[in-house]
Amino acid sequence: MRNLGIVIVLATVMLGPVAGRATEYTPASEFGLGVGAAASNLIYTPVKVTMALGGLVLGGVAGFLTGGDTRSAYAVWVPAASGTYLLTPSHLDGTEPIEFFGSDYADTPSTAVSTEEMGGIYDIEYAR
Repeated sequence: MRNLGIVIVLATVMLGPVAGRATEYTPASEFGLGVGAAASNLIYTPVKVTMALGGLVLGGVAGFLTGGDTRSAYAVWVPAASGTYLLTPSHLDGTEPIEFFGSDYADTPSTAVSTEEMGGIYDIEYAR
Protein backbone atom coordinates (compact mmCIF):
# COMPACT_ATOMS: atom_id res chain seq x y z
CA MET A 1 0.00 0.00 0.00
CA ARG A 2 2.88 2.33 0.82
CA ASN A 3 4.55 1.64 -2.55
CA LEU A 4 1.33 2.47 -4.38
CA GLY A 5 1.17 5.83 -2.60
CA ILE A 6 4.77 6.62 -3.55
CA VAL A 7 4.11 5.73 -7.18
CA ILE A 8 1.01 7.95 -7.29
CA VAL A 9 2.86 10.90 -5.75
CA LEU A 10 5.80 10.53 -8.16
CA ALA A 11 3.50 10.21 -11.17
CA THR A 12 1.59 13.31 -10.11
CA VAL A 13 4.78 15.32 -9.63
CA MET A 14 6.28 14.18 -12.94
CA LEU A 15 3.18 14.27 -15.13
CA GLY A 16 1.37 17.22 -13.56
CA PRO A 17 3.18 19.96 -15.50
CA VAL A 18 2.99 18.03 -18.77
CA ALA A 19 -0.73 17.33 -18.48
CA GLY A 20 -1.69 20.80 -17.27
CA ARG A 21 0.75 22.84 -19.37
CA ALA A 22 0.87 25.38 -16.58
CA THR A 23 2.68 28.63 -17.25
CA GLU A 24 3.82 28.98 -13.64
CA TYR A 25 5.62 26.03 -12.16
CA THR A 26 5.78 25.09 -8.54
CA PRO A 27 9.02 23.84 -7.02
CA ALA A 28 7.55 20.33 -6.99
CA SER A 29 6.75 20.44 -10.70
CA GLU A 30 10.21 21.82 -11.50
CA PHE A 31 11.71 18.98 -9.48
CA GLY A 32 9.52 16.49 -11.31
CA LEU A 33 10.58 17.81 -14.70
CA GLY A 34 14.24 17.66 -13.68
CA VAL A 35 13.94 14.10 -12.42
CA GLY A 36 11.95 13.14 -15.52
CA ALA A 37 14.59 14.61 -17.81
CA ALA A 38 17.40 12.81 -15.98
CA ALA A 39 15.52 9.51 -16.06
CA SER A 40 14.64 9.93 -19.74
CA ASN A 41 18.28 10.58 -20.61
CA LEU A 42 19.24 7.17 -19.22
CA ILE A 43 17.49 5.61 -22.22
CA TYR A 44 17.33 8.42 -24.80
CA THR A 45 21.00 9.45 -24.85
CA PRO A 46 22.52 5.98 -25.46
CA VAL A 47 20.00 5.36 -28.25
CA LYS A 48 20.77 8.75 -29.85
CA VAL A 49 24.55 8.22 -29.60
CA THR A 50 24.21 4.74 -31.14
CA MET A 51 22.10 6.20 -33.95
CA ALA A 52 24.65 8.96 -34.56
CA LEU A 53 27.61 6.57 -34.67
CA GLY A 54 25.78 4.23 -37.03
CA GLY A 55 24.83 7.18 -39.23
CA LEU A 56 28.42 8.41 -39.36
CA VAL A 57 29.63 5.00 -40.51
CA LEU A 58 26.77 4.61 -43.00
CA GLY A 59 27.38 8.12 -44.36
CA GLY A 60 31.05 7.30 -44.90
CA VAL A 61 30.07 4.16 -46.79
CA ALA A 62 27.56 6.14 -48.88
CA GLY A 63 30.22 8.71 -49.70
CA PHE A 64 32.73 6.02 -50.64
CA LEU A 65 30.26 4.11 -52.82
CA THR A 66 29.30 7.27 -54.71
CA GLY A 67 32.90 8.08 -55.60
CA GLY A 68 33.56 10.52 -52.78
CA ASP A 69 30.40 12.56 -53.22
CA THR A 70 30.18 14.59 -50.01
CA ARG A 71 26.55 15.54 -50.57
CA SER A 72 25.60 11.86 -50.37
CA ALA A 73 27.52 11.49 -47.14
CA TYR A 74 25.99 14.67 -45.69
CA ALA A 75 22.53 13.41 -46.56
CA VAL A 76 23.11 10.65 -44.01
CA TRP A 77 25.39 12.47 -41.56
CA VAL A 78 23.29 15.57 -40.94
CA PRO A 79 20.07 13.86 -39.82
CA ALA A 80 21.90 11.12 -37.92
CA ALA A 81 24.55 13.13 -36.11
CA SER A 82 22.72 16.38 -35.38
CA GLY A 83 19.69 16.92 -33.23
CA THR A 84 18.97 16.72 -29.52
CA TYR A 85 21.40 14.60 -27.49
CA LEU A 86 20.28 15.48 -23.96
CA LEU A 87 16.71 16.06 -22.87
CA THR A 88 16.06 19.01 -20.59
CA PRO A 89 13.00 19.99 -18.57
CA SER A 90 12.07 22.44 -21.33
CA HIS A 91 11.92 19.52 -23.76
CA LEU A 92 9.58 17.65 -21.45
CA ASP A 93 7.21 20.55 -20.88
CA GLY A 94 6.98 21.24 -24.61
CA THR A 95 8.68 24.63 -24.84
CA GLU A 96 11.55 23.21 -26.92
CA PRO A 97 11.11 20.55 -29.61
CA ILE A 98 12.91 17.21 -29.40
CA GLU A 99 14.75 16.47 -32.64
CA PHE A 100 15.87 12.84 -32.66
CA PHE A 101 16.81 13.23 -36.32
CA GLY A 102 18.49 16.59 -36.84
CA SER A 103 17.15 19.11 -39.27
CA ASP A 104 18.78 19.53 -42.63
CA TYR A 105 21.42 22.17 -43.14
CA ALA A 106 20.44 25.33 -45.00
CA ASP A 107 21.25 25.22 -48.70
CA THR A 108 21.05 28.97 -49.14
CA PRO A 109 23.80 31.57 -49.16
CA SER A 110 24.72 33.27 -45.92
CA THR A 111 23.28 36.72 -45.34
CA ALA A 112 26.32 37.72 -43.29
CA VAL A 113 28.24 38.76 -46.41
CA SER A 114 26.46 40.13 -49.44
CA THR A 115 27.12 38.63 -52.87
CA GLU A 116 28.56 41.95 -54.03
CA GLU A 117 31.37 41.62 -51.50
CA MET A 118 31.97 37.97 -52.43
CA GLY A 119 31.88 38.63 -56.13
CA GLY A 120 29.06 36.16 -56.71
CA ILE A 121 31.11 33.10 -55.74
CA TYR A 122 28.06 31.28 -54.39
CA ASP A 123 26.09 31.91 -57.56
CA ILE A 124 28.95 30.69 -59.75
CA GLU A 125 29.38 27.49 -57.71
CA TYR A 126 25.72 26.46 -58.06
CA ALA A 127 25.03 27.82 -61.54
CA ARG A 128 26.12 24.62 -63.25
